[in-house]
Amino acid sequence: MIDKSDLEQMSFLHKEIADLQERLDKLNKPLKQVIDSVQGSSTSYPYIKHNCVIEGIEYPKQWKQKRKLRKLINENKRELDKRINNLEYELKKIEDSEVRRIIRLRYEDNLNWIQIMFKMDYKSESTAKMKLKRFFKENDKCDKCDDKTC
Repeated sequence: MIDKSDLEQMSFLHKEIADLQERLDKLNKPLKQVIDSVQGSSTSYPYIKHNCVIEGIEYPKQWKQKRKLRKLINENKRELDKRINNLEYELKKIEDSEVRRIIRLRYEDNLNWIQIMFKMDYKSESTAKMKLKRFFKENDKCDKCDDKTC
């Protein structure tokens, strides 16, 4: 069953993924394209000189060193994505659509109770609070014996 402490981490997980993406973007700055010309000659007689244009990419000195860092950041992003996917899978198991919506607004969108009240068209901010509290209380069972007191 879904755990409240995991839900509280959901908005932070999204923010952390965004931060990691920013770091990746900084590391993956576009490389500088370099164009130059050299003189060459024909390979056979009468060896006529001509100019040749060469193109390439200039790699910064730290490019190879930062490859490991990019790899680590990508791995971290994948792990965080897995955690979010697991939370979404657990949310999908909740049968009550209203509770699912409250959970998403509170923990994923990080809205306060007053904002949730307006989004859900409740007359009081305590309505959503109580529904969520009741949901967690009802689903706080021991996995081994299906008992709330265990």
